[in-house]
Amino acid sequence: MGHQSDVNRELRSEIVALGGDPTQPAWHWFLINGPHGSSFTWGQTRGEPAGYVGLEHLRRIVAEHQASNPEFLAEVTAVLAKALMSSKPEFLRRAIQVAGALELVALRERIRSLLSHPDTQIAGDARACIFALRTSVEEAGA
Repeated sequence: MGHQSDVNRELRSEIVALGGDPTQPAWHWFLINGPHGSSFTWGQTRGEPAGYVGLEHLRRIVAEHQASNPEFLAEVTAVLAKALMSSKPEFLRRAIQVAGALELVALRERIRSLLSHPDTQIAGDARACIFALRTSVEEAGA
């Protein structure tokens, strides 16, 4: 319940429009917490400390949440499937980033459909995510 106050009215109404429950902790984590969002990095950049990669950091954060809540991955996966149907850049970018970090190949086709999105940041995240998913599939098959 305390989480709801952190998610503003506009975000809550988008969650409801997508068929989600804005009081669910996974939505709060998705929109408010985590190293994903507008400043997310898929690789090492000059603007971050040496060795810092947002994708790896996000994977560690998710692993920590999963260790304390075994349902976390399933809850976040359900949130991502809904968020990827949004038209809001904040929802799309975060969903693409988390899907890439979690290597959710099941979401690949929806993410692939965003490769030609008119928002270049969304299209760029989609390209990086598809690359990350391709790499994880190749590594799994090796």
